[in-house]
Amino acid sequence: MDKVDADTVDEAAVAWFVRLRDEEVTEADRAAFAVWLKADPAHERAWGELEAIWGALDQVAVTTMVVPVTERPERRRPRAFWRPLAVAAMLLLAVTAGLRLLPPGLLADYRTGIGERRVVALADGSRIELGPVSAIEVDLGNARRAVRLVAGEAFFTVARDPARPFVVGAGQGEIAVLGTAFDVKIGLSETVSVVVTESKVAVSASGSSAVGVAAGQEVSYDRSGVSAVRPADLDSAQAWRQDQLVFHDTPLDTVLSELGRYRRGHIQLLGGELGKRRITAVFDAKRPEAALDTIARNLDLRLLRMSDYLVALVAW
Repeated sequence: MDKVDADTVDEAAVAWFVRLRDEEVTEADRAAFAVWLKADPAHERAWGELEAIWGALDQVAVTTMVVPVTERPERRRPRAFWRPLAVAAMLLLAVTAGLRLLPPGLLADYRTGIGERRVVALADGSRIELGPVSAIEVDLGNARRAVRLVAGEAFFTVARDPARPFVVGAGQGEIAVLGTAFDVKIGLSETVSVVVTESKVAVSASGSSAVGVAAGQEVSYDRSGVSAVRPADLDSAQAWRQDQLVFHDTPLDTVLSELGRYRRGHIQLLGGELGKRRITAVFDAKRPEAALDTIARNLDLRLLRMSDYLVALVAW
């Protein structure tokens, strides 16, 4: 099983964990869980690990469930159990899947932090604007100029120099140029997108032939090669440079991954296929918490803020 599949199974196990401890759980829910558990040995493995870790976290759940003395027991808010269970569930995810403990590109030549943008002026006259949580490595040689995008997103404005081609490496491919302007972004599952705003670039990946991409066009690539060339929405692709986040029919897990570059902590989806739900919206990059509120409200999800660092979106 690869990492993506393993992470999906772990998340499904946590979703079942929370669901089965819901005071409104039904016999149909329990039956569905039994079917899921027996469907794959990986499900049983994930569930066993989850139960083992839960034993170590049991005291956390007990502590967080203490009712304030100002609240009458008979007026206990319905479904108050979600808060301690969500805390425990996210702690379980932190152990089983692992939260990032070190920033990406820690040893890179240039990098940015959460919510930070930075312009890097190279000695050849080229300029690179780094998006939040991004990193690059730079090697300006006599015969070739090379930059590697280690993480995140960057907008390149390349000074023309026919004697020294400029090559950007990212993920499983590279972008070759002489003088042009373009955006490169590493997304989920190491998929890289390239949007060209001026002139033309040549994109190759995983041993495939180079694909020409002209101004107003974009491609994406991964381990399987380069996609077909398609028209690009240049305003949307560059919106991050004006502190805007623009999404058109974008999966929720991709949206949350992007928001994660603008806020500290971890955003966790709890429940089935939530990550596949689609979002069309424009958010202020400087107000990621407001964006989360809007997403929860419009998708009819419960937003649980455990702390500034732990947030969960849960299906009602």
